[in-house]
Amino acid sequence: MNAETLLLKGCRFVLLCAGCKPLVDTSILVSNGVIEYVGDNPPSGSKTGYVIECGEHSVAMPCMYNAHTHAAMSVLRGYYSDAELHDWLQAMWFVEHRLSSREAFLGSLVSGIEMLFSGTCGFMDMYFFPDEAAEAARRLGLRARVGPVIMGDVDPYRAVEEARRYARKLLGDPLVGGAINVHSIYAAPLEAIREGHRAAVELGVPFHIHVSETRREVYEAKKRYGVFPVELLGKLGALSENTVLVHAGWIASWELGLVKEKGASLVHCPASNMKLATAGHFPLYEAMESGINVALGTDGPASNDSLNMFSEMKIAVLLQRHSYWDTRVKARHVLRAATTGSAGAMMLPRGAGTLQPGAPGDIVVVNGVTPSALPLRRDNLEQVLVYSCEKCTPDYVAINGRLVLSPEKKPQLLEEAARAAKQLNEFIERIGPGKEPEPPCSPRIACRGD
Repeated sequence: MNAETLLLKGCRFVLLCAGCKPLVDTSILVSNGVIEYVGDNPPSGSKTGYVIECGEHSVAMPCMYNAHTHAAMSVLRGYYSDAELHDWLQAMWFVEHRLSSREAFLGSLVSGIEMLFSGTCGFMDMYFFPDEAAEAARRLGLRARVGPVIMGDVDPYRAVEEARRYARKLLGDPLVGGAINVHSIYAAPLEAIREGHRAAVELGVPFHIHVSETRREVYEAKKRYGVFPVELLGKLGALSENTVLVHAGWIASWELGLVKEKGASLVHCPASNMKLATAGHFPLYEAMESGINVALGTDGPASNDSLNMFSEMKIAVLLQRHSYWDTRVKARHVLRAATTGSAGAMMLPRGAGTLQPGAPGDIVVVNGVTPSALPLRRDNLEQVLVYSCEKCTPDYVAINGRLVLSPEKKPQLLEEAARAAKQLNEFIERIGPGKEPEPPCSPRIACRGD
């Protein structure tokens, strides 16, 4: 068997991209990690590799990518859920001051399995212990963009040099790449933002930062610097095609123009924003219509508390319609954000988020007989995927042409998640509840007090 060749044969429906007209009774051939053929008559010799009969009720769709999360925070799922952001953060910091690399790996593993089981093929992570997130991603075959988070009382130049070193060592890795993660304008030195962005451009990796998440952040930026947060990033020279701005619920219209001018990406995390009561309004429609790349993320499993991108798509549409008082945001908008939008923000290979020939072999095959997804037809396919698929679990997931989820693999992955969760529970029970007034400093090597 040629492990580099994968044939998905006779899929009932194939969705090539968000907004594309679905194909019927179609096969997909992946060779050397790339989609080689999509059609009803696979090339001669394609059946010599790994062949999967998709099934009568199957839907093959592009992978979704989670453009913003903190994967290891599954250790904190439900730990302190019913509080507003700044109160909630102090409970998170209590645990994070006590977190070790072991809990970070186990938390990332649980989150990675959850993502696979909901059709997500990659994630952009901002958290401590990036090696552990990378190891979990590699073990599961997921794509990831990782790097140390820069926050707290750090020497900005030393912190950025550590982030640069980390990203550089991942260059050339087919699945796990680097990201320069600076927490925010209020939790990291401004010099780290300026230098971090410079490093991201130099290495060709994302510059990943929270921005304009709360009204308080906007007011404090205006009071301290005389400008709004995105304007401040512009003045620091930290806006470009590498820049990934997460949350942006309090972004001003003129800042949106600046984002468009510089080619930066925006990431919408609707469930987390509502759960933490950060309010504001993410201008999804205006951003997309103006040509800005819009991505979708779940945020971490402590603030959502789900990493299910099917659910996130539905929540995104509902929140947008609730905010706009109309239905201008459609299923195709959020499906595009979850696929090609997130792939663009993560700087994944060309074509990621589609099933077009030449695109990476990242494919999700969903069983359409899930009761909540019935009846399923060619004309309602996108709507069902966005509005009715929270409980859809893929039968198969291929990433870079490699089959990483199948009916045979599921029991083993579930066992692995359960074992990891048991150890995470023991950790939480051992440390108990508490709060810390200040966040951990990161990366540790650059902390001034150390």
